[in-house]
Amino acid sequence: MASKKDKFERMNRLLRTYMINMQHFFNTLTPKLALTPQQARTLLYIKEHPGLIQRELGDHFHIRNASITNMLKNLERDGYIIRKNDNESARIKRIFLTKEGIEKAKQIKKVFDETCQKFIEQLDESKIDSVIASMTSLNNDLPK
Repeated sequence: MASKKDKFERMNRLLRTYMINMQHFFNTLTPKLALTPQQARTLLYIKEHPGLIQRELGDHFHIRNASITNMLKNLERDGYIIRKNDNESARIKRIFLTKEGIEKAKQIKKVFDETCQKFIEQLDESKIDSVIASMTSLNNDLPK
């Protein structure tokens, strides 16, 4: 019988494998959109949170500020976002989607929704509920 530590290590391997597989899967979708997976997720997030600041993106995605800066420069260069000065502080730049960015976000959402629907059709809802409950419990029990 496996020890608690062995089970814990197996659980971690399975979670990492799942995340890697999902990342690979989304990597196959984003070339159709001419974006990296992170750029696609970022555009969707900006669409849902117009006027956010760069630090909020970094905090949400757990990405270093330098990486966010480079990605935003590329998205701005490609015409998907615009950074505007904040009304209260010229040092703060608020991020918004351009017209092209809004259209690209719609394309991304459509592709991701269609793909997620294919997954959903293959999964039993009770298993999804069980995984959600287990992961919520695990995340709540982690040492802070």
